[in-house]
Amino acid sequence: MKMLMEIVVSVALCVFVSASEPECSRFHYEEKTLEKIIKTEIYVDKIKSETETMQQRMSDKLDGIQEDWEKTKNELNDAKADSRKAVEEIKESISTIQAVGFLAHDITKTAISDGDTLVFKTTHFDVGSSYNNETGIFVAPVAGIYMFTLQLCIASSRYVHFEIDTKKGPILKGCFIDDGSSYNGCQTATTVAELGIKEPVWIKKASSSSNIVFRGDSDIWNSLSGALISAVTK
Repeated sequence: MKMLMEIVVSVALCVFVSASEPECSRFHYEEKTLEKIIKTEIYVDKIKSETETMQQRMSDKLDGIQEDWEKTKNELNDAKADSRKAVEEIKESISTIQAVGFLAHDITKTAISDGDTLVFKTTHFDVGSSYNNETGIFVAPVAGIYMFTLQLCIASSRYVHFEIDTKKGPILKGCFIDDGSSYNGCQTATTVAELGIKEPVWIKKASSSSNIVFRGDSDIWNSLSGALISAVTK
């Protein structure tokens, strides 16, 4: 009997203790879980939005780089095309002029003043149409190395200083003299020069023993000749 009473008391005590303790609601747990899920989804959406924004920025930058590259590539192609065109034009201009050379003789005036240009009025030949027999000026039709030869026949006992001139200055200075009392000696001078395209060359009388210094007839020629030795491409 005593043991039965103890068992009844123990059961009653357990029931009392169990009834006095608060029980966690299943709905409360689910609410907390749902809250965590919602927060997680918000966080994930935020990361997704930031990632998409970053991807868009990277895409925009890549598009900009691509556009710049395309522009640069086009400019390079244009520059190459211009360069090829310039080279072809130079080659064409050089190949078009196979040769340049002239020979002119017979001085227009045998008595000229110091500083005047010697004009050789008779053109024996002129390949490249470069010598003007009215002005006495040769104009280089193509840039290159040229050779010029001048022959002057000096009256007896006379002398003459001369220059072969360009706009950049003389390319040759010299003096011809006839030291005999009854001779009309002819003397020759040769020089070479590098000329640019359209650069002029002419012969200038610098000074002389008198205004009448040159002699010329069917037996002797005062003459000027020039020829392109080699074209120069720069």
